Amino acid sequence: MINFLNRSLVHRMTALILLGAGLVMLLVLGFSYFSQRNKILASAMQQSDTLTQSAVFQIEIPLGRAEAVVQQTALFLAEKDIRRVESTDLIRRTLERNSDILGMAIGLTEKAAGGSDFEILYGWRETAKIQVRDRESPALDYQQDWFYLPYHLKRPVWTEPYFDSDANTLMVTYAFPIVRSGEVIAVATCDISLKWIHKLLDTLPLGKDSMAILLSQRGTYIAHPIKGYEMTETIFSIAESQPDPETSSSLHRIGLDMMSGKPGSMTFKHPIDNNTAFIHYRPVPATGWVLGLIQPQKQVLAPLVRLNEISALVGLAGLALLLIPALGVAWSVTRPLQRLAVAANQLAGGNFDAPLPAIRSKDEVARLTAAFEQMRCELRRYIADLTATTAVKERIAGELSAAREIQMSIVPKLFPAFPNRPEIDLFAILIPAREVGGDLYDFMLLDEDHIYLAIGDVSGKGVPASLLMAVGKTLLKSTMQAVRDPARAMTQVNNELSEGNESCMFITMFCAVLNIKTGALIYANAGHNPPFLASTDATIRCLENPPGPALGIVPGAVYQDHSIQLGDRDLLVLYTDGVTEAMNPSNVMFEEEGLLEYIRRECRQNARLFIENLGRAVQIHAAGAEQSDDITALAVRYQVVPAVTGSLHQSEMEPGRNPDAVLSLKNRLEDLGRMPGWIDEQAAALALPPQLVMELNLVLEEWIVNVISYAYADKSEHAIELRIWRDNDQLRLEIEDDGRPFDPTVQAEVDTTMSLEHRKIGGLGIHFIKKTMDRFMYRRDNGRNIVTVGKTIPGTPADTHSPEKETKAV
Repeated sequence: MINFLNRSLVHRMTALILLGAGLVMLLVLGFSYFSQRNKILASAMQQSDTLTQSAVFQIEIPLGRAEAVVQQTALFLAEKDIRRVESTDLIRRTLERNSDILGMAIGLTEKAAGGSDFEILYGWRETAKIQVRDRESPALDYQQDWFYLPYHLKRPVWTEPYFDSDANTLMVTYAFPIVRSGEVIAVATCDISLKWIHKLLDTLPLGKDSMAILLSQRGTYIAHPIKGYEMTETIFSIAESQPDPETSSSLHRIGLDMMSGKPGSMTFKHPIDNNTAFIHYRPVPATGWVLGLIQPQKQVLAPLVRLNEISALVGLAGLALLLIPALGVAWSVTRPLQRLAVAANQLAGGNFDAPLPAIRSKDEVARLTAAFEQMRCELRRYIADLTATTAVKERIAGELSAAREIQMSIVPKLFPAFPNRPEIDLFAILIPAREVGGDLYDFMLLDEDHIYLAIGDVSGKGVPASLLMAVGKTLLKSTMQAVRDPARAMTQVNNELSEGNESCMFITMFCAVLNIKTGALIYANAGHNPPFLASTDATIRCLENPPGPALGIVPGAVYQDHSIQLGDRDLLVLYTDGVTEAMNPSNVMFEEEGLLEYIRRECRQNARLFIENLGRAVQIHAAGAEQSDDITALAVRYQVVPAVTGSLHQSEMEPGRNPDAVLSLKNRLEDLGRMPGWIDEQAAALALPPQLVMELNLVLEEWIVNVISYAYADKSEHAIELRIWRDNDQLRLEIEDDGRPFDPTVQAEVDTTMSLEHRKIGGLGIHFIKKTMDRFMYRRDNGRNIVTVGKTIPGTPADTHSPEKETKAV
């Protein structure tokens, strides 16, 4: 089909014309064949019926003459005494007068024979003479069909045909009972040859493959083209011998119908060649035989098939002649189209001055050419407009890109936000739904003890929202620096934004001030989503005090401050509705329930991992659906940092500042490959000696492999966090996980003096860590294992590393 479609239009039109003509020819031939077929079959059946009637009539003529002769003889003998001389004379005269009768018999019953001078006389032709003699075994003759049946039935009968070895011919006997006073006293018979039957059937006007069969009353073949069937096979025995059950059943059914004594016809599969054939049969009334004429269907339909073959050849010749005008029509139609195609290719290449074929008619090709001319004019105008529009779009895209860079530069993006303040762990993200967005977040140190936090969402999207976002953020930040009170600041900002707000745009805003020393949080809400506060035990509180109206809507609105106390390691989560209203392709939103479930599951993570994983969770929920709103979130963890007393050599080593670097690993052995590179990077940054670096690699690998292998009861993903500090000549590392509780410092010491075969399995890793490091401590904090190891860096001056080093996060 594809190859045909790839051909030229001339070839396809010619092929379709010839195909259409060929289909019409096939329909005509098919209609002619099937309409004539039924007529021919009906005519053949009628001819077969006429032929069988004629053949049966010709069979009954000699049989009727024989019946008449025997009946006259019987009537003559019934009126007088039956004696040898008269009977012998009667037999002779009858045979002399009827040359078609081969033999004749007069048989007395046993009772009648007692009063006569013979029992059974039989006369027959022997060359030119007629012989009459007594039967040698009358007792046996009385049991033969020719005597037994008419005697007991008291009516004339034709016996089954039989082969007479003396006469060397197929014969049949007609027997007539001689009745006197209602009692059978004798039986008169005549024997006739059936040679004429074959001659008669051979002269029937049948086709080459047609045949005539004659069955006796019992279904035995009297005449059949296969001579071996005659007088040895019945139609039922032939049916039983067929290997095909369908053919066997069909022949058996035909035999039953033929033996029913009624004329009829059937279609069946011929056992000789397995082709479909018709049989028409009719009984011979005198004898009870059945004559059947068999004609193969292909022979009956042969003239019709031949006629159709001739018609098909004539049709093919006509199709061949039709090819010439078909090609002419196709060429006259396609030649202008070919010229038009050349011109169209030039137009497609940008040559709008290419000449189109001249229009000389008003047909479809002319209209198509006119349409191409109009299209050329429209293309010229469209390309000119498109060029101008593209230039404008490129300029707008460049301006939007610049606007996005400017907007993203407005919000703080440098993390860690406060590297020198261990009390605060803060991280935030902003993902615009378009090139620029209307969400915002902000934070800054107001003084040594207070941090300003804010998050907002501008109504609408795009450039207008981004402009209002920039104005609102700048106003609120500058106002907070002046008044340092969330409610007062948002009151002033609201009045500024409400003045001249003809577009009726607004900002929902949450603003707060956190006291770093005490953990007290003072906040005000201008119609924004209330934040969540999560404790380390996964308890979550919602800061859902009654909010004020959004900024920029109600001039003169007054906002109220609210306060709450943050506990050690509490996590404050600020977000916009782009998080909770993120939808997947089935229009199912992430919702607050999804956010609460995420906070409950991940609240122990540091702020960076918490926010980054939140963004990934929202993306996974969206499952590729287009982002409909800006996504913004900010998390801040407050940590109580006790005053550090004493030397770092003391047994308790609580952190006094943020770690110099952090590494988060998954509880998978393949993730362990990230650790050596991280250690080398920190060794270079912290100026650690090579010997200590090698010891750190061995100690950390030993402990983390044990955590991955034995700490977790499930197969889900968990985080293992490594933190590192250097303070002068002291190096400290913490390994934190949420696995099963396990205190390595209370485990029994390994007896290294014992031989390996007597030493208990386990404990060597802990023994190695204790011997390698100067300090080894453990604590269980909020359901998490925290192992601390420390080492004094050899040969290092006390002031080579400043405690104010900026935190690095990995």
